[in-house]
Amino acid sequence: MRKLKWEHILLFLLQLLVNMATVGVAILLNALIDAAQISITSKDTSHIQDILIISVLYAFCTGILVYLSNRYKACYIRKSLLQMRKKLANGTLQTGIADYEKAGSASYVTAFNQNFSVIEQKVLQNRIAIMDSVICIVLAILVLLYMNPLMAVISIAAMAIPSLLPRLFTKALGAAQQTVIESTTAYNEKVSDLLNGYEVIKTYHAAGEILPQFCASASQLESNKEHFSSLMGTLYGLTTFASVAVQFLVMSLAGFFAVKGYITIGSIVAVTQLTGQVISPAFELSAKISELKSAKPVLETMRSLSNPAVPEKSAVRPLKDRLSLQGISFRYGERNILENVSATFEKGKKYAIIGKSGSGKSTLLKLLAGYYPEYDGQIYTDENAALPDESAMIHQNTFLFKDSIRNNLTMWKPYTEQEITEAVKKAGLTEFVAALPQGLDTLATENGSNFSGGECQRIAIARALLSGKDILLMDEATSALDEQTANAVERSILSLENITCISVTHRLAPEAMPKYAAVFTMGAGQLH
Repeated sequence: MRKLKWEHILLFLLQLLVNMATVGVAILLNALIDAAQISITSKDTSHIQDILIISVLYAFCTGILVYLSNRYKACYIRKSLLQMRKKLANGTLQTGIADYEKAGSASYVTAFNQNFSVIEQKVLQNRIAIMDSVICIVLAILVLLYMNPLMAVISIAAMAIPSLLPRLFTKALGAAQQTVIESTTAYNEKVSDLLNGYEVIKTYHAAGEILPQFCASASQLESNKEHFSSLMGTLYGLTTFASVAVQFLVMSLAGFFAVKGYITIGSIVAVTQLTGQVISPAFELSAKISELKSAKPVLETMRSLSNPAVPEKSAVRPLKDRLSLQGISFRYGERNILENVSATFEKGKKYAIIGKSGSGKSTLLKLLAGYYPEYDGQIYTDENAALPDESAMIHQNTFLFKDSIRNNLTMWKPYTEQEITEAVKKAGLTEFVAALPQGLDTLATENGSNFSGGECQRIAIARALLSGKDILLMDEATSALDEQTANAVERSILSLENITCISVTHRLAPEAMPKYAAVFTMGAGQLH
């Protein structure tokens, strides 16, 4: 997170002023009680009236300071969280596709949601509370040293008792917090399965089977959270006991010193309050530090996701003549997906790749698109060992943003109406758009659920055509279309001049076959 230097300084100054005002209350109480004793003896109330007026004004100013401090704390936390959210989003977008798939979307869902709650409550708020406690302790000790050095020394010694207890819980709290993070991620995975697989669950009447799995995951999460809360409860119980016991001890000593004539009655109240402002913040300080340490796993996760190891960008070149694969092999975990694949694709020509499901067709397209930078062999763009820089991938499973059709086509980039209209026409969307209530400005609901699968695929095709890329990598891009529409879209793409198209497909229209420069068959990770 970028250092907000002036915000830190202003926050410190406000906390300093608030604590100075709080410590000043003890001094005023001392003066007020001593003035009352003098008034009782002298029968003159003028002195106590003056102190009372000052006290009322002081209380008003203290209230204003506390108000300003709390307002600024809220502002500071808002700015800090917003900056962290932006950095996390930027880090996520900088992450390579292979690393994103390895981490899994559930990890990111946890980071963008639950982790920020932990950071707000256990990191940012605790850091402010720790700073507040330190300032309060230092100021109270300074005033105690001035009023009664002996009581100051006793308070410092007593402060150590509740502050040492939380050290016993640091490791346990850190481990418990890590367990909560892991169970939260597992829970999010179950939620994702339940929501994304809703149609499958309903189709196969598997609600009775999926519900126990969900409940088990939710139960594990809540049990881990309860365990963490129990540890915190034990910690707070012990430190509260120690803190209260120590304050009673200090008050008893103050009374003893008053009887011996070492301090005045007013000083008893002042010293008691000041020692409370040493011991209570010390208890809070130690507990907050333990909570802050327990959030370390969350901070480490956020740092790793916000500052990913960005893979080196593969060299890219504009395609002039041909795209060549030489001895390409690729493994995903322990599985060999591609094995010594070689092929040549000439610019402006159209190619089809057919084969059984799982044979490696889609993986080959993803390598050409630069999804996976680690592979054996070499990809050449003309004579250069580099990927082509003008390729657009059209996926089988189309994703639409919850936005207008126009923005789903343009991806929020500036295009002319003529360019948009031409892409819509080539993708066979003209009649579809004309029938929409607001045309291109019609909103797509979550993931395009208000459109059919075929309509979503055509929007994705139009999106790729509009991008102006010279190479189209199509992964079953017409699988959700009816045969007539699929053939029409296929003819439209095959007629595009100066556009290289590599299409993975399970069906080829007989009349379109002559327009393909070659039809490859993928089998057992090899291209024939």
